[in-house]
Amino acid sequence: MIVGGEVNNSAIESNLFHPREIDVAVGDTVAFKFEGNHNIAFTSGQPRPPARISEGGKVYLNTQFWFPSGGETYDGTGYRSSGPSAGDPKFTYSLTFTKAGTYEYVCLFHSRQPGISGTVNVRERVFNSPAAVERRGRSEQAATLKAAQAAWATWEPERQGETVVLPLIGDPKAGFSFLRFSKQPLVVTPGTTVTWVHRDPLRPHTVTFLSGETAPPAAIPEPQPQGPPRLVPNPKRDLPTPTKTHDGTGFVHSGNFFGPGAMPPFPTAPTSFSLTFTKPGQYEYVCLFHQAEGMKGTVIVR
Repeated sequence: MIVGGEVNNSAIESNLFHPREIDVAVGDTVAFKFEGNHNIAFTSGQPRPPARISEGGKVYLNTQFWFPSGGETYDGTGYRSSGPSAGDPKFTYSLTFTKAGTYEYVCLFHSRQPGISGTVNVRERVFNSPAAVERRGRSEQAATLKAAQAAWATWEPERQGETVVLPLIGDPKAGFSFLRFSKQPLVVTPGTTVTWVHRDPLRPHTVTFLSGETAPPAAIPEPQPQGPPRLVPNPKRDLPTPTKTHDGTGFVHSGNFFGPGAMPPFPTAPTSFSLTFTKPGQYEYVCLFHQAEGMKGTVIVR
């Protein structure tokens, strides 16, 4: 099974499982080959674990969401999760199915969209081969990425008076996202406001001008009397800076922002971020979620 996929420069990615439905025999092992940053979770009909949990008046990252869970076999009961691939191109998750049945699975990161789910039908006998399943998956993946490239070819910034809008887009039905802010550096004049509008319900983003600073980590370890440390979400990463203008100095950050239908714990997260550029110069920025995929941009003010 192929999980996701992307073009060579990681600018465009598939957010689907390829193929979305497969038939296997009892005792077969399915190897999920990750080609994008997703996860695989079999919840056995139970509620999906939240990304964050509250305990003792504090908020922590939920280990059941963020780390592997369960054994190497599955009979339709219990919870099994691969954990996130974290962009590792060699990441593979394998699960052996020991009982006949129909088993649905999701990507916890993107499960609010119906497309980011799949089905494994476990039969007593099957007549397809692993090679045939992979060929079908590759064909579906290629079609998804081809549709995405056609959509990216028509992308343009939107100019509205003194404001330039950079839409961050994806298509949940077709199952793709763009991991770029724009095709070329954006050139504006002093006093121009740039607004990044999030229109992709599949992927979170940030707009972050580091200005020489180190990127803030997503979580801060909190030592415990026993066992490993708990992970506390980093507010510097989550929350926007109050700055509305930028002259090339200081850390300026949108916070985590999402497209329509953001998943908990961010149901009220903003869907846009605006910044007015006051001084000529060349300003680099990144998405903290997708730096590894090369999601960075440049605003040139002159």
